[in-house]
Amino acid sequence: MKGLLLISLFLSTALAAILGIDYGQQFTKAVLLAPGVPFDIVLTDEGKRKDTSGLCIRNLGKNDLERVFGSQMGSLITRFPGNSILDLKQLLGKSIDDPTVTQYLKNHFVKLIPDEGRNGIKFDLGFNNSTLEFTVEEILAMNLNEIKNRALNDLEANPQAAVLVEDVAVSIPPFATQATRQAYLDSLVLANFSNVLGLVEEGSAVALNYISNRKLEKEEYDNVKRYYLVYDAGAGSTTATLFSFTPISIGQSVLEIESIGFDESFGGKALTNSIYSLVLEKFLNHFNLEESDLTDKIAARLHEVSEKAKLVLSVNNEFHTTLETIFDDKDFKVSVTRQEFEDINSDLMEHISNPILKALEDAGLKVDDIESVILNGGSTRVPFIQKHITSLVGDNKISKSVNTDESAALGTTLRGLKWKTNSVSNKDILLVEKNYHNFEISINGQDDEIVVFPKNSPVGNTTKVNLGKLQDNELTISLYEDGKLIKSYNFDDISTRTKKLSCKSKEDKEIVAEFVLDDNKMFDIVKVDLVCGSKNGGSFFNKLLNKEKDNDDEIIIEEAEEAEQGSDSDTTDNKNSNTTNSTKSTTSTTKKSKSVYVPIPKPVYPHTRPIGRVAKKTLFHKLAYLNAQDEIKIEADQIKNSLEAQCYQLRDYLDENEATLLEELSSDELEKIGQFVSEVVEWVDFESDDSSIEELKAKVGEVEEQFAHLKNIAEMTKADLSKEGIQKLFGDSSKLIMNIQSSMLEFGNKIAEMRTKYEDAGLDFEKENERIKQKLLGRGQDRMLSFEKNLGVYKDVLTEIGKVLEYNEKKFSQLSKQQLYSYHERLAKGVADMLGDIIAIETLHLERMELFESQFEKLLERKRQQEYRKKLREAQKAAKEPEEDDRVEIVEEDEEEEQVFDNEIPKQSPEESSESEPSAETEPEVEPEDVEHDEL
Repeated sequence: MKGLLLISLFLSTALAAILGIDYGQQFTKAVLLAPGVPFDIVLTDEGKRKDTSGLCIRNLGKNDLERVFGSQMGSLITRFPGNSILDLKQLLGKSIDDPTVTQYLKNHFVKLIPDEGRNGIKFDLGFNNSTLEFTVEEILAMNLNEIKNRALNDLEANPQAAVLVEDVAVSIPPFATQATRQAYLDSLVLANFSNVLGLVEEGSAVALNYISNRKLEKEEYDNVKRYYLVYDAGAGSTTATLFSFTPISIGQSVLEIESIGFDESFGGKALTNSIYSLVLEKFLNHFNLEESDLTDKIAARLHEVSEKAKLVLSVNNEFHTTLETIFDDKDFKVSVTRQEFEDINSDLMEHISNPILKALEDAGLKVDDIESVILNGGSTRVPFIQKHITSLVGDNKISKSVNTDESAALGTTLRGLKWKTNSVSNKDILLVEKNYHNFEISINGQDDEIVVFPKNSPVGNTTKVNLGKLQDNELTISLYEDGKLIKSYNFDDISTRTKKLSCKSKEDKEIVAEFVLDDNKMFDIVKVDLVCGSKNGGSFFNKLLNKEKDNDDEIIIEEAEEAEQGSDSDTTDNKNSNTTNSTKSTTSTTKKSKSVYVPIPKPVYPHTRPIGRVAKKTLFHKLAYLNAQDEIKIEADQIKNSLEAQCYQLRDYLDENEATLLEELSSDELEKIGQFVSEVVEWVDFESDDSSIEELKAKVGEVEEQFAHLKNIAEMTKADLSKEGIQKLFGDSSKLIMNIQSSMLEFGNKIAEMRTKYEDAGLDFEKENERIKQKLLGRGQDRMLSFEKNLGVYKDVLTEIGKVLEYNEKKFSQLSKQQLYSYHERLAKGVADMLGDIIAIETLHLERMELFESQFEKLLERKRQQEYRKKLREAQKAAKEPEEDDRVEIVEEDEEEEQVFDNEIPKQSPEESSESEPSAETEPEVEPEDVEHDEL
């Protein structure tokens, strides 16, 4: 509804496209929003609306990497499990010792190693080269960049669309930690997006899509707050997002995210793993094996069939399949029933309901307070999950009005659009996001932490905090998320800064810090100042420790404002300088500033550290190199495909025209050409892998040359190469030359007539001729300019062939077929080329004459107006020159003069006269493009 209004606004104002990406643990969906293209999903190369989240990276030799993305991986997942990276989402922001990593390695077969420099994770894909180890952020960046390239291809296919895809918004889990959010942001930079609009929490995206698609009647805008819940069961986790919507009759309607509940361990992958345990047990029993006997490839195939079983059992009661030659060249038949599936997952039922109950508890609501539950995510299709939710909230409250696969991607794009346009209109929906965590700080390692942004506070805010008296010239500020350390700032040069601050004897040197919780819910320090504060107030930080936590935010803001008021009122902030000086201090050498800016040092991280600026630059170039190599591979594959196709066409041509070709060629010559084709095909299949683009193009040239040679021979057998045949073609060509010359002469006569017409009217023909030539240049005028040269070359061909036709019969018969066919081809080609030229020139000549005629009328009318104005000004001048006693006589003469002028102006209708007749007070407007012709 209102989302469509926002889209309309964007399409009329935006210059670049917006890409909204829902990067799921198992599948990825992306939506492109740009002028000139439909607001829809970005399709894969196979035309699918969703793609597998992952890629396979293989070394083809000599460090030549092959990257295969998404669903194109196909059987590579089971053939090369150690090179196939899937379910990447759960590793973002994690360190190698995180319990999630241990669980990940139970279901995947890649090798993970620590990223020593930043306590992160790298993929070791067995290339024995440290530069070919990839961080989690690099892998995500590769996936995101591939999506960007697909979106660019969509835009390039539409000439009316925008040509840039730089604005991006990405959906993330609402429970994502600071480290995870930073990993997304780093990946987007590495993926070459220049403008990251923001990170959109998945529940918020679905809620926005749901509300935007609702069609409310006028009476439904009743200012009443109603509650809804998004139940999102994805591949890796399950979340319940409780939100409210207040349709306001006057002003913006409000969509407010109230609370969330989640289970990071329960999702589609957990269900797949439960089936895997069934399949694995049956497999081991069937072959009398131990689990340690499994190879990675066998395990990968069992995981693949378990995923298929989960999907089938969502709509059927039983699943059957056969895995051929899976072990010891023997097949394995397996079946799983829905009852087995549900029985093995019976202990997971509380995982289904807990997110809903937690979200309601945090908001202080009950199930009865909810209008409806919106199902999202592929796992909500599993029957026993739907049944359990229904039993909890009631069947009448289950809403399936959103697309469970695409709602998050659509909502993410709408959120990105809002950030992009930054519009505030009553037609928009105001989205109010809240913080789900307590963000706290501590000073100098003190155990007690102070809440800066409490849970349920709005995001996108900054807060100033007076941290109290500076103690022993030491300052360490630590940032926490729900008591878990995020990072610390050690201000080592604080003593240097204190010397620049001069306070009165009754004042202490205090610290005021500004913190931000931005739209991405990233918590950080923005600014730190040393200020002069009253000693009577004592240490503000100690006062904060004694206050109730739910009043902290108000106290912080109040004390910060008092601290600012105590400093010089002329102080201005300058984030780009190391000190903050007042206006007055710049004019006085005796008075010192009442506040000093403290540079913020680099933070120290206890766990995963973000990718630094230098490292980002290195990784960016590394990924750019891989992208360039992919482009080369794509071009090489295209050339190989073309080369192979041309070889088969040449082979077919040989077979179809063998009898004709044998009239001019021997069987040995034809066999040699056939052998050439076979050698090229074999070279493409087995020896072309390391070939350069130039070598491939050279092979294409060889095949094309052979093809052209055979076609000429076949055509030669069909051509009339007798002296009479060539004589006839020569005669037709000579007539064509005469016709062309006659046409050119006629064109010249028309131009001469037009020149005379212009000159008789006193108009500058050469000036207009040059203008028209410039206008037509590029639309065929250049062809006209080169026509005489081409005509001369063709006349030379006719002269040469005319001499050949003068040969007597004996001498003519001594000419080879190749020579005669060469004359025939040159004549025939010349006829075709000259006909094309003359048609183009004639069309251009007609357009040129039309322009001359049109401009002639304009210039003639302008000349009449100029002459009229000139006479009118002369009359006005003459009327002012006589003496007072002659005034009556002059007036009479003036009236008579006006009558004469009126007779000289072309007569107009009353309607024309009211609009276009010039007067002595108002001169007629002159068209801007013709101003240069006005001789005034």
